[in-house]
Amino acid sequence: MKKLSVLSLCLGCLTAVSTSHAVDLKQSKVTQVVNDVQIISAADQAKKSAAVNDAFKMPDILRTGAASRAELVAPDETVTRVGANTIFSFDPANRTIDLKQGSLLFHSPHGKGGGTIHTGSATASVLGTTLIITTTPSGGFKVLALEGEVELKFLNGLKQNLAPGQMSFVLPGGSQLSPIIVFRLDSLTQNSQLVKGFNQPLASLPLIQQQIDKQLKLIQSGKLSDTGLGVGDDASANQVQVLDLNTLQNALDQSFVNLTGVDAALAADATINQSSLTSALIPTPPDRIFLDEPFILKDNNFFVGQPFNGFAAKNIFINNDGGPALTVDMSPFGNVEEFDLVAANNINLDGSVTFSGFSPVNSLFFLLAAGNQILVAPNVTITANIANFELTAAGAFTLNGDTLLNNSGNTSLAFGSDILVKNNSFLHTFGGLSLKTAGNLSFANSSASANTFFFGPANGSLTIEASTLTGSSFAIFSAAHDINVKNSIISVGANNGIASFTSTSGSVTFHNNSFQMRVLTVNSGDGILLDSAGQFTTGGNAVANFNAPNLITVNNTDLTPFATVNMDANTINLFNVSFADGSIDNFGTHTGQVSVNAEVNTPGQLNLHNVSYGESAITSASQINLSSGPGSTPGIYSYANGH
Repeated sequence: MKKLSVLSLCLGCLTAVSTSHAVDLKQSKVTQVVNDVQIISAADQAKKSAAVNDAFKMPDILRTGAASRAELVAPDETVTRVGANTIFSFDPANRTIDLKQGSLLFHSPHGKGGGTIHTGSATASVLGTTLIITTTPSGGFKVLALEGEVELKFLNGLKQNLAPGQMSFVLPGGSQLSPIIVFRLDSLTQNSQLVKGFNQPLASLPLIQQQIDKQLKLIQSGKLSDTGLGVGDDASANQVQVLDLNTLQNALDQSFVNLTGVDAALAADATINQSSLTSALIPTPPDRIFLDEPFILKDNNFFVGQPFNGFAAKNIFINNDGGPALTVDMSPFGNVEEFDLVAANNINLDGSVTFSGFSPVNSLFFLLAAGNQILVAPNVTITANIANFELTAAGAFTLNGDTLLNNSGNTSLAFGSDILVKNNSFLHTFGGLSLKTAGNLSFANSSASANTFFFGPANGSLTIEASTLTGSSFAIFSAAHDINVKNSIISVGANNGIASFTSTSGSVTFHNNSFQMRVLTVNSGDGILLDSAGQFTTGGNAVANFNAPNLITVNNTDLTPFATVNMDANTINLFNVSFADGSIDNFGTHTGQVSVNAEVNTPGQLNLHNVSYGESAITSASQINLSSGPGSTPGIYSYANGH
């Protein structure tokens, strides 16, 4: 129920409204889209998602979803702002807006605009500069004047003029006047997404502010008083519904019982212990599956604007009755492009579950999405053999001795906070395995197999410890901060794959690992440390590339499996390092100078200690080729890179 607090008669505040215009224009350009906005063709009812710079042509229909809005600008600079859950169309022949539901704000330049508003059972002509129109459950609508004078002209010829800060109802039938009510302009502008919820400020905002200042002076002088009451959606020719705002919140807290559709589903928990998502045993509301119209999670910063299709609930509990592994039949949804299990709060996987019935040739996306967290009990197996399987939530995520299986396609973990995989967890996917997080990523004492890997803590660090990763093609490890790989086995492509480690601002450290690949690339935003890095097994003509702005240190490491080694940093220190006979080894440092077996390392150059090339120990700088750049024939090359 929309609220207005009473000043004199009533001062008002609309907390979520939309805007539109009533001018005689054949089209407007979409200038901003927020979340779910669709344009529906009047000719064939074809739907398309609205995008910036799209033309909204009359008499097509524009529809916005929950927590959605759009802005349209016409050639004469008339601005139409459309709020959430609004459906409207224009008929340019008779200058009529058909407002089926929702709210509109429109601002027309002075001397332009004017048209007829038609809702379910009310019609009136409206002329004004900046105003808001919102429908009421009775089939009528409210008109609120923000600045400039607004004129309402009813079907029987009666007129009603509204000054800034005044509102009135157009009642069902559209032939009689209703009371004029004064509302608080400051509350409206502060809370209305139609006024403040767009990138570009409303052109008339300075004029609205002038009216706010005038109204506040009247309040301060005692000529107007705020009663603390509100206006409901019901009105007659003689009175309007009055609400006590002090008790309204309690009523709203209980209003979920009257919700319908997706809102009702997202307000109630669901327990899935059955093989069918349409089972009558899943608690009410029974209507939980929504495939025709995408829905979003309101007021969720992680899933802003992301549409979902599928099963909706507040919290979802899967296999929580302590029984054997559960199989959920997904075959009824095999023909849709995407099916999601969506919880506004948490998804709880308390026992093993297999999502079955997916076609191996279907490119279906299947998501488990939670507004807060996905919580998996220890030692649970989750199976979904599907083209694309994703677990995603705003919070942190932990696998503790769990198994995640997808024998048909790609698997993704995408979370807004830390990901922790530990205690012999096992992840297997036929295609690519992607682990993405806004926090830190730790993969410890666990294993994974996939065709390709992508591990990406966008704002945190990456740790791989005592784990085994087995891939067939390539592996990409990218972190904002430090990358640490310890006591692990990383095998990519049976000596023919590619592995890349990139830290944007931190260091990269390898210790006591086993690497199997043909190309290894390590990029650091700070330094690189290979400390007893471990064993390298490579294919033919293997290449290792190490790049850091500051220091590269290599201790007790055998690099003979690589035919080419390239290192680039301000300073490079090598201790007990071996290179293959006939290999090409390039070292770029700040000065390009070299010292061999010196007691003190010199910053800005290549410092060698107990280093060998094939069977030959490097005992003199004369064994190093001082060059202007990387070499292309066998040998060790040192050159200045300017770092």
